[in-house]
Amino acid sequence: MHAIDVFDPSGATEVLNLHAPRLDTLAGKTVALVSDDMWQAHRMLPLVREKLQARFPDATFIPETEFPMGSRQMDTEEVVDMLVARGVDAVIVGNAS
Repeated sequence: MHAIDVFDPSGATEVLNLHAPRLDTLAGKTVALVSDDMWQAHRMLPLVREKLQARFPDATFIPETEFPMGSRQMDTEEVVDMLVARGVDAVIVGNAS
């Protein structure tokens, strides 16, 4: 039997940490909401913000309207720089499709 070697020219990235470390609490933290601008994200993210604000009244929530919206727009270094500049401790990404 003959063997065929197949090479993927696109390469591969090894994922070492699947998730970022989780915060113990949102109390006193700054949390940004970022929208992929898909169907119903404009309804879901304000509701998430409202529920979390009620649970963590001393947290600061930055609404999704203060960041570029859309899957391609939110996945940029510009958005990362904006989040860092705002001192964000956590980000909630809205994928409401």
